[in-house]
Parts: sequence; structure tokens; C-alpha cells
Amino acid sequence: MIYTIIYYAFFSSAVLFYGIGLNRSTLIPSFSEVLGTLFKMLASILATTVLSWLFIQNILIPLGFAELYPLVSLLIFLGITIFFETLIRITAKTVTAEFHISYLIVLLALNESTTIYDVMIISASCLLSFMFIIPIINAIKNRISLVGDTSVHGNYKSLLLVSLAILVVSLAVGNISWLNSGVIQ
Repeated sequence: MIYTIIYYAFFSSAVLFYGIGLNRSTLIPSFSEVLGTLFKMLASILATTVLSWLFIQNILIPLGFAELYPLVSLLIFLGITIFFETLIRITAKTVTAEFHISYLIVLLALNESTTIYDVMIISASCLLSFMFIIPIINAIKNRISLVGDTSVHGNYKSLLLVSLAILVVSLAVGNISWLNSGVIQ
């Protein structure tokens, strides 16, 4: 269980390796400003993945329609996220609309899991990787902004993405499966 959490939060980060929310995470000014959105995303992702997994296992697979799971999960996700969005708008009077990141995490969790516990752990770990990348990106942004050269500011997004690419390579360096003797032959 802990290995799965560490794997999907760090080593196979949904943001860095799959690109889920990479563009959105570069635009977030700070972690505290998206805390409400993250709680809503967590609730809607967990509810959607559990209900979708149950529906897929109990209805779609016995009927032989397992390939329709993205549509079913989309319909379940829309219902749950609209419910949570209206609940938050009524109580907190704020907008926390976030669709594509949450739905891609739902699809990733449904694809990569075999049990209902795996679905919950993988989806929470993917959202955890999104939460971990926000302070890292803000630190990189602050470091880039310390440079006084105006030519660097024109390539701000490029430097940010190159820094994230270096982070991906440093995380992936531990995977030495290419050194396997079967690969060399």
C-alpha cells in the first residue's frame, strides 16, 4: 500500500510523467489559494472512482461492455462534481470548477487498478502528486524571477519546463531496467 502511494505520488507522478495538470500547475500562484479546489477534487475523485469501479465490475463486465467505462465514469463524474460544485457555491460562495485534471485522474486510477482499494489509493496518490508539485513549481518560479536579465524573462515558461524535465530525469534515473542483460542482447 505504501509502495503504491509513493510510486504514484513521486516516482510515477501524474503531473510529471503523465502530464495531468502540468499546464494548470504552472499557473497556480500558491498552494493556499487552491486548497478549497483540492478538497473538492479529492472528494469528487474518490467518490467517482469508487462508484465507477463498482458499476464497471458489477454491471459492465458481466454484460460484456467493459469498453464503455470512460463514458460511464464521465457520467458519474459529472453528476458528482456538479453536486459538490453547487454545494460549495451555496455554502462558501466560491467557484472551485476543475474538470480535466480530476477526470484524467479518475481514468488513470480506473486503468491502473485491480481492486477497489487500489482505485482509492491511486486516485488519492495522483492528487497528492499534484499537491506536491505546486510548491516545487513556485520555488522554480521564484528562482527564475531572481535573475535580473530581461532575456531570461522572455523564456520564462521554457526555463520552467526545462527545470521540470530535469526533475523528471532525476526521478527516473532509479529505473535501471535498461541494464537488464536481456535488453542489451
